[in-house]
Amino acid sequence: MATETAGFRAFAGRALRAILPFAREDSGGAADRQVFVSSVRVGPRQHELVLFDERGAIIGRMKLAGRGHDIAIDPARERLAVFARRPGYFAVIVDVASCEPLATITPPEGHHFFGHGIFSADGRLLYATENHFNGERSRGVIGVYDASGGYERIGEFETHGMDAHEILLAPDGRTLVIANGGIETHPDYGRQKLNLADMRPSIVRIDSETGDLLEETVLDASLNRLSMRHMTFDGAGSVWFGCQWEGERGVRPPLVGRIGKDGKARLMEFPDGVAPLARNYIGSVVASRDGGTIATSSPIGGQVFFWDATSGDLRDVVALPDGCGVAATEGDTFLATAGDGRVMQAKAGGLAPVARHVEQFDNHLRRI
Repeated sequence: MATETAGFRAFAGRALRAILPFAREDSGGAADRQVFVSSVRVGPRQHELVLFDERGAIIGRMKLAGRGHDIAIDPARERLAVFARRPGYFAVIVDVASCEPLATITPPEGHHFFGHGIFSADGRLLYATENHFNGERSRGVIGVYDASGGYERIGEFETHGMDAHEILLAPDGRTLVIANGGIETHPDYGRQKLNLADMRPSIVRIDSETGDLLEETVLDASLNRLSMRHMTFDGAGSVWFGCQWEGERGVRPPLVGRIGKDGKARLMEFPDGVAPLARNYIGSVVASRDGGTIATSSPIGGQVFFWDATSGDLRDVVALPDGCGVAATEGDTFLATAGDGRVMQAKAGGLAPVARHVEQFDNHLRRI
């Protein structure tokens, strides 16, 4: 790939400044109001952050020190934070308009990032899921960083579990929702899973100001190897979550669930013959803009599943090899990305090609 020139960066900055005022508007359907962001692989051990429009045209890019995972976007849509894939040791704060780095955050000694984070409702704080591995056993924590100044780490909260993965800010603007995958890891052993026999996945709600545990949802003990990892809110405020099965390969447990206001989880059933398509792995979980459809991707199975957010029924499944990144566009439609560089329009009913790049898209896609 050709080295990016200063002229291209200047052009990208001008393009973003032209597009982003429209992207901040929530109403209307003009095509130039949509900007998306993802991490990509551009070569052996070479990774970048890319911004592109709804037509798939790349309008900004920035080199990363390693493989990125998810991206948090501040409420004003002026900054974003891209987190390294676990076990990750960097998070880069990026100015959206110029696609230039503003700061790099590193976790304290004995901690690493899990690839996800979220800004507070006022944009003053950044919360990051972390693994604290300096004790007798690993534990999940939320690192709290000052996003109003120098991005110093100013505190941490317990997640009351281990393998803290995706984190959401609830519609009330105060409650944090965290998926504890339940898998113990240690950077000395890379991504090796150390406790499969006694996993205890959970989804918890904690107070973002005090760190108090407000609610904990766990599954039946027979499903202790169903790692709960990614989440979204539907239009009614329920939490949908996707799982990855760490048990026997021949078992086909439900992989998608919903937590209602009573705090109890309902697991969704795949119709006969569909469950094997997911290969016991759900990646991204994203709600449509109208809140009525939930898209769950399986990059291992090469499928995207669409669920009715009200009934919990599976609406459709479409094939997208190595497809994982999903972001809502308008109504019940999504944009999806794949490891072979494809950008697709996706909805229940099928896929439509948008663009194809030499860059290999990573796990998560976000709309700015």
